[in-house]
Amino acid sequence: MKIVLTVLLCSFWCLSIACLNERHVSKHGNASILDELSIKNLQFNKSHNIAELEIFIKNIKTEKATTEEEVFDSENNIAITLIKLGRLDEAEKILDKLIMQKPNDYSATINLGTLYELKGNNQKALNFIKTAMLINPGSHYGSEWFHIKILEAKLKNLSNQQLIKTDILELKNRSEYAGSTSRDIAYQLQERIPFTKAPNLLMAKVLQEYGDFVADSISISAAYVAYEIGMDYDRNNLLSFKEKRESLLPYFKKYKETIPVTSNYYIDGAIEAVNNNKVEIATSILEKGISFFSDREEKRKQEERKNKMLYIGGGIGLAVIFGFFIFRRRKKD
Repeated sequence: MKIVLTVLLCSFWCLSIACLNERHVSKHGNASILDELSIKNLQFNKSHNIAELEIFIKNIKTEKATTEEEVFDSENNIAITLIKLGRLDEAEKILDKLIMQKPNDYSATINLGTLYELKGNNQKALNFIKTAMLINPGSHYGSEWFHIKILEAKLKNLSNQQLIKTDILELKNRSEYAGSTSRDIAYQLQERIPFTKAPNLLMAKVLQEYGDFVADSISISAAYVAYEIGMDYDRNNLLSFKEKRESLLPYFKKYKETIPVTSNYYIDGAIEAVNNNKVEIATSILEKGISFFSDREEKRKQEERKNKMLYIGGGIGLAVIFGFFIFRRRKKD
């Protein structure tokens, strides 16, 4: 039964969508519709899909790269996949070779930065990330400033108490539009969370700062989700995630917003059932949760397909109209 519960719990991280609402409202009542608020559409998978990654490597190796550039890209993609699989030494050998071939290649440089961070060499990681930013400042939507902040915090070797009191991201000092900053962080979280096992107080602190930021500037819904995720990384509640989450509830009521249904809604109920020796009830709760997120994901995909067809249809329509006018004009000539 424990195995069944573990499988069901893990399923949430593959099915939970952060937030599907298009309309957002801050604690101060500022409402907006923001497509660029990336956290509403991102899936924060807690781990990488090992089977898919193994198949991906096999497919790359069977494809025949013909040009020097194609060979370089194939090797780079293999290195990225090996990093996700945790095979860091293998990835390092490939990336070292690639960086010797192309010292100014952004992708190989940034990947080495990630690799060295995962190997615990944060200074070397920081050097590579900063170099990559000089090569291509706009890559990853210009979000690598987040990566630098994380590495700088790691290099300080802060104690838990120091970490709690430290402003890691320094979001109050950013002059960029709040929606862009939120997008940057959400993008980086999507990349970082699968590499970061819970509990992890640094990740929790980042999620707390992010949640506070979006609650004040853009979205109580996004903040609610950030606090939910943070609770798993801060299981001792040192950063008061439970209290922060509860403090948002009056704002949902005030602005008539729907509270996001996240995986913790079901997990909390399942844990309570297990604690009361009601394992069958816990299993039932988790199965309902998986069904809920599966249905919601399917609706999201249907909406994406619908929008895609509208874009394609609109493009074809414009092409037909344009072609018709060109035809008439030529006929007159």
